[in-house]
Amino acid sequence: MRYPDDTGYVWNYIAHVRDRAGEHLRGQATPYLAFPKLTGQPSYQPLHLQAVELDCYDNTADGRKAIETFVRQHNIKVMVFMSALPQTVCLDLLRRLGVRTLNTEDDGFDPQRRDGLAKRAVKFLMRRVLGRQAHDLHLANSRPQRDFLLNYSLLPPSRVCLMENSVDCAYFCPGDQAVERTQIRLDPDRFWILAVAQARPEKRIDQLIKVVHTVSRMRPEARIGFVFVGDGPPVEGWKRQVAALGESAAFVFAGRQNDVRPYYRSADLMVHASELESFGLAIVEAMSCGIPVVASAAAGPKETIVDGSTGALIGLHDFDAFTSAVLRYVDDPVLTKSHGQNARAHVVAAYNVVRHGKDFAGHIARFL
Repeated sequence: MRYPDDTGYVWNYIAHVRDRAGEHLRGQATPYLAFPKLTGQPSYQPLHLQAVELDCYDNTADGRKAIETFVRQHNIKVMVFMSALPQTVCLDLLRRLGVRTLNTEDDGFDPQRRDGLAKRAVKFLMRRVLGRQAHDLHLANSRPQRDFLLNYSLLPPSRVCLMENSVDCAYFCPGDQAVERTQIRLDPDRFWILAVAQARPEKRIDQLIKVVHTVSRMRPEARIGFVFVGDGPPVEGWKRQVAALGESAAFVFAGRQNDVRPYYRSADLMVHASELESFGLAIVEAMSCGIPVVASAAAGPKETIVDGSTGALIGLHDFDAFTSAVLRYVDDPVLTKSHGQNARAHVVAAYNVVRHGKDFAGHIARFL
């Protein structure tokens, strides 16, 4: 893991899937879950992996020494990284120690990115011909990301595999909206629109604030509310934006939450405007909880949302259309409920973590 064990939400999911894989690997290997720091207050408690304090992304002399010591002491044969470019970790050391490496590709990417001919030639030589600057296996979390790894990163096709993200559908499930709203202190009589994301500029929460403000002005009788779950430096600017619009009473900044389920269950609709999204875990979690999603048509949402059935896909920069789509759900409770039910059924069929954990364990087992 890249982060200390008290860092939650997205990283909880990644730890959870690794834990599921560890369950299937019992009897074949002893699985560990390495954190740069163990705080004593873990946001996710592994059931099938032994948590250890080891920064596997530290490529300094001291970091390499600690990694080598751990590998030798515990007879490590496979190491699974998350979003780690091969040149940023001690791949040379691990190769010398006989350790095979896998990388789960969890980062967003720009599908329009292009290189000049010279750089492409160098990447082709290093990766396709010489087999360098690559892990033994790269696990793409969506089809567009797999295509990006093959066509832009020029990784060898034999070292790229599709392993789509998933959610625990037994955990992320519909609940009693009224009860959940009471527990997290949301006005029970508003139409709540939810956004869940890391607070980064490409998530475009500022645009979502404008959309929700416009909708609330057009439909004052609907009593629109907006909740943002996430944390990061841009949040203070977004709060000032909300105050300038006079919306502070109806806009809630919930901060970082290790458990987002009460917010999904409290919402009527989810919105997601990221322009760079390889998968969009929060979108699938929300759909699993039975709410439709209006999203900008980045690579991940185009794959996970069924437009017109589980939500709406909007052109990347068309916020007028985004506003119209939100209005459609505000105006039609029957449609909102129907698309929410469709969303739940779609996730259960296509993105269940039970399948994901078994597949992950199978990819790891190949190298044991």
